[in-house]
Amino acid sequence: MTARRKFVSDLFRDIDTSTVPDIEVFGVCLDSRLVQSGDLYLCISGYSTHGLEFVEQALANGAVAVATDSGSLQKHPYAADLLSRHQIPTVEVPDLKQSVGALAARFYDDPSRCLSVVAVTGTDGKTSVCRFVADALVELNVSCGYIGTLGWGVTNALKPSALTTPDAVSLQRMLASMVDEGVHVVALEASSHGIAEGRLDAVHVEIAVLTNLGRDHLDYHGSVEAYAAAKLKLFQKANLGCAVVNINDSLGQRIAVGDCGIDATVRRVTFSTDDSVAANVMARNIQLNAAGIAFDLVDDTHTQAVQSQLMGRFNVDNLLACHAVLTVLGQAANDAIRAVEQVSPVLGRMETFTGDVRPLVVVDYAHTPQALGAALRAVKEHCSGQLWVVFGCGGDRDPGKRASMGSVAEIADNVVVTDDNPRTEQPAHIRAQIIAGMSEPDRAIEIGDRHQAIRHAIDNAQAQDLILVAGKGHEDYQIVGEQRLIFSDRIAVQELLEEAC
Repeated sequence: MTARRKFVSDLFRDIDTSTVPDIEVFGVCLDSRLVQSGDLYLCISGYSTHGLEFVEQALANGAVAVATDSGSLQKHPYAADLLSRHQIPTVEVPDLKQSVGALAARFYDDPSRCLSVVAVTGTDGKTSVCRFVADALVELNVSCGYIGTLGWGVTNALKPSALTTPDAVSLQRMLASMVDEGVHVVALEASSHGIAEGRLDAVHVEIAVLTNLGRDHLDYHGSVEAYAAAKLKLFQKANLGCAVVNINDSLGQRIAVGDCGIDATVRRVTFSTDDSVAANVMARNIQLNAAGIAFDLVDDTHTQAVQSQLMGRFNVDNLLACHAVLTVLGQAANDAIRAVEQVSPVLGRMETFTGDVRPLVVVDYAHTPQALGAALRAVKEHCSGQLWVVFGCGGDRDPGKRASMGSVAEIADNVVVTDDNPRTEQPAHIRAQIIAGMSEPDRAIEIGDRHQAIRHAIDNAQAQDLILVAGKGHEDYQIVGEQRLIFSDRIAVQELLEEAC
């Protein structure tokens, strides 16, 4: 990545820094543990701590300047004394937390202005739509990067990332790195947390996509209304070029008609799988078959048959969103359809595994009532025998969705309730809350050990049956207590199918 350096006065051009030595900094960092020599350390308030509490570590790692909220030094006298004794240039900024993205963008030369950023939000489908867009553009010889749940970087060489939407500084650094690599388009997963916390505030978004709105993250947002407002904030960004929205969804309908504070200049492109709804991009005559999904794609100019290897009716929505994005980016409709047909399943998203004489197993990330219901209904249409589901719910997260998950699981013929990421909650308590939501709780097979739960389903299912293992998808860990244990649904399924053959 190109080395960058900036003077303090360049970064804080909106406030008076005349009393602060105007030194050069060679990086910007929010995490004291990751500070490198020459960095500017940004001290902001977190959920329970403040960055000034870790300033000693930042200085030990080589920080040469510090920025913090106005008035915070008085509340942290030890940090103030340390900075004074070491003569560290310190800038006090009103509401620094809201300025972090803009500061990082200035340091990295506003990289998103050199890119076409496609930001995808929604309860379900963010990862799939982003990866489909990235893979389709590569098929069309357009260099595309990706930032999201699966990592970040160019599509065939992703680097790990801790958050779906990285912190504001890391996000600008990633975008700058991709500019340096010659990337033209970036498909970015925009989580509700990331939007609400302003991580995307300094990102220039060309296309914003809404997949859907269900129930999720209410432990963070507090209400469905606040959750929807966070999603909507993405479409209210200044200089947004186009909103691509699913008008099968009520929030998508609001965005499409402009009844929510969106600039009138923003272009709206709608998509729908509902035969009774007119949209810019539509799917008609949807068929699920052994080869995947087939449908007629109808847009403003023509109708063309599409055959995809993907599974699940909801992936038709994801493919429509992908097609709409490609055409908004300037790809010809025929080329866009050709590229859409070539996209492969995303890791842990309706990913299929099978043995010679064993049932088909589908691993999917579905971890909300809406997503689990959609996944079950989707695979049921591909299933000629009985449908099994193996799933659980995460601990220390919204408990209100657990009963709903149990209820929707009854779409399956056989329900195996297991542990997901119990974290610090009692796993048995979580399982009990799930089962309590079932109209026939006696149907539930309760097996806490996730590996054994998957084994039970594979050992007892018939060859014509289908097993959906839901909730963790691509994840390669399980959080039990404070421990992050190595575990992968995908690997467990592969190993157990091999054993069974």
